Amino acid sequence: MRKRVSARPNDSKARGVPRLALTHGQTLWLLSELGFREGVSASTFNHYLKSLRRLGVPFEIGKGQSDGRHDVTYEFEELMELSVPMLLRVYVTLPDTIVNGLRDFRDDLRSIYRKAYFELTLHQHPPARISAPGGLRTTVNGLYLDLNIQYSAGKMIKFGPPRALSPFEAVSIYAHAQAPARSYLPLNVSTLAEMIVARTRVLPKIPRGRAPRSPVTT
Repeated sequence: MRKRVSARPNDSKARGVPRLALTHGQTLWLLSELGFREGVSASTFNHYLKSLRRLGVPFEIGKGQSDGRHDVTYEFEELMELSVPMLLRVYVTLPDTIVNGLRDFRDDLRSIYRKAYFELTLHQHPPARISAPGGLRTTVNGLYLDLNIQYSAGKMIKFGPPRALSPFEAVSIYAHAQAPARSYLPLNVSTLAEMIVARTRVLPKIPRGRAPRSPVTT
């Protein structure tokens, strides 16, 4: 996979982006609240997130580890970068090519994450309106992310470059997708951004170094 170097720097303090600062424990809680932990224990999920971190998602490899400290802080863009691979897991695993792609196209993707959040209030892309016989109607809003992921014969054959799509473009791709190798359709990253920001308004206080406990089940 060819690595694309973005000409735009990664500005985590971009104007208008929510200024979030979650601990690792709060991030575990948030992702669990969003439904990404279903079917696994809190300790297993915690191990999974730490494994992603060692692979460079959502931080550059070594951040928060080289000095022996673990007090990393997750901001808006790190939370988005963690949530996207959660949506792409297959049987609770994530192909190496996806991990590499998330790192290689990080600057491009984070620019799209910011635009996805801004779309919630700026509405720069007109909604796609769909109607059907019998008076049925629906409206599709938000900014969509196409990762250009393709599988064939059980193997990933393509990742990237990612691109942002309007609602109409996303609906068109979904409706006219004919390539049997195409596996992942566009993701509504505006909705994802909205869910993340909404849940951070009710964050529990979790001391650093502690993960939220799972309820005991029998």
